[in-house]
Amino acid sequence: MSIEDKQTTPSKDFLTDNAIQNGIKKVEEEKQENQNLDLDIELRYTDSELKKIGKLTAILRLEKELFLESVISYVHFLFSEHKESIQKIIDEESENYQAELKQITPIEKMSNKDRDRFSRKIRLSPETSNKIEQLDMKDRINECLFVGINLLYKNLVAEFKTVNQEK
Repeated sequence: MSIEDKQTTPSKDFLTDNAIQNGIKKVEEEKQENQNLDLDIELRYTDSELKKIGKLTAILRLEKELFLESVISYVHFLFSEHKESIQKIIDEESENYQAELKQITPIEKMSNKDRDRFSRKIRLSPETSNKIEQLDMKDRINECLFVGINLLYKNLVAEFKTVNQEK
């Protein structure tokens, strides 16, 4: 290799340094992005939701936090694949959630036992928080979960019961 070739070919150290700098830059950007996200949320469950969560987590063998993030991913997937039809379902289920929530004693008036049962604080992953923002449901996370839980339950449990009863 001549001196001219060495001058036009980047050194391995340069490539390594460049890759490291790009990696550091990406990590810094992600940190900045994550600081803008509200990752801590308080969930409010309805009685029907709790029953469905119990069945679905047993079927899928998932811990509740992972299950809840999976539910949000499921709604996000459905929204990106079937935007118009899922939006209609989201609107209907949101109304159902609000109606069921009104039937429950306000959280402030609940006993500690009931409060622990019907509400929970969790920390969303940045990825899930981004999905919530893409769905434009940042202020309606509970409704998003209600929709997802009902759709999963319908598709995994209720639909199977219907098919078996028809046989």
